[in-house]
Amino acid sequence: MNETITKIKVLLVDDHTVVLEGLRRILGLDPDIEVVSVARNGSEAISMATSLLPDVIVMDLKMPVMDGVSATRELKARFSNVRILMLTMCGDDLVEKAMEAGASGYLQKDSAPKEIANAVHQVFQGLCPISPSLTRNLMTELAGLRQKGQSLILSSREIEVLKLIAEGKNTSEIGEQLYISLSTVKREVGQIFDKLGVNDRPHAVSEAIRQKLIS
Repeated sequence: MNETITKIKVLLVDDHTVVLEGLRRILGLDPDIEVVSVARNGSEAISMATSLLPDVIVMDLKMPVMDGVSATRELKARFSNVRILMLTMCGDDLVEKAMEAGASGYLQKDSAPKEIANAVHQVFQGLCPISPSLTRNLMTELAGLRQKGQSLILSSREIEVLKLIAEGKNTSEIGEQLYISLSTVKREVGQIFDKLGVNDRPHAVSEAIRQKLIS
């Protein structure tokens, strides 16, 4: 690791000690990540975030005192730059609430260790990782809306780009997968932002979910 690069400061939030220890061990293997502390509920997370100012918060959804969705909403209101990665065993029915609250990504707890570490890097970079199984469900619902003839403000190409954004793909990866140039990808992403009234990728995904374009 280049020592001039500042490590990604991560706060872990979960009410199960075993989960916290496992996440600390997994992320501790990444030389570019520093776990600065742990919290056991949303209220503790807000308090710790105030003093530690983490770059990324890895957050469980169901916790005592304050759940992950409520905590995410409060954290984003106080610290607009913080990135929140939801990590849970819950089903995809909670994806919409988590994304609407301001989460930058959503993974299942049984994700591979490397996938979790990569997701932390992705949300830090402004991308929006979502577990593939959850993404498939969201896209299936989108296809259902199209078959019913529901009007969409995004073109079919923009929907394709949005799907890849939701999968955590960067500009180069989107271009390679869709066989289009980087400039075309950037133009499509810009058009998506303009149509949805957002200025970054996580908010594009959450706004599309809010407008029932992908959920």
